[in-house]
Amino acid sequence: MNPDLTKRLADRWPTWFDVHGDIRHTLMPFGFPGDGWFDLIWKLCEDLEPLVGPDFEVIQVKEKFGGLRFYVDNATAQANDRISQAENDSYEICEECGTRLG
Repeated sequence: MNPDLTKRLADRWPTWFDVHGDIRHTLMPFGFPGDGWFDLIWKLCEDLEPLVGPDFEVIQVKEKFGGLRFYVDNATAQANDRISQAENDSYEICEECGTRLG
């Protein structure tokens, strides 16, 4: 993901995305997948806000087998359900340009 979009996510949710952290604890310094999933990730984060507590943290966001993977610590069951939904939705959105597929 381009640096401007990465900064927007990290600035909006600084306790979730430790993009300058130690890779022994978080893989967020490796960044986010393609720009096309920015809106999907942003909406997911907005939806997660009321579902998670203060200890919630995103460990890694990446592409795997053509889909979004969003790995977290300290998530509620509701948050995990919403994450799974976004991961499934990612298969219908181009990672690079954001076009809906199909």
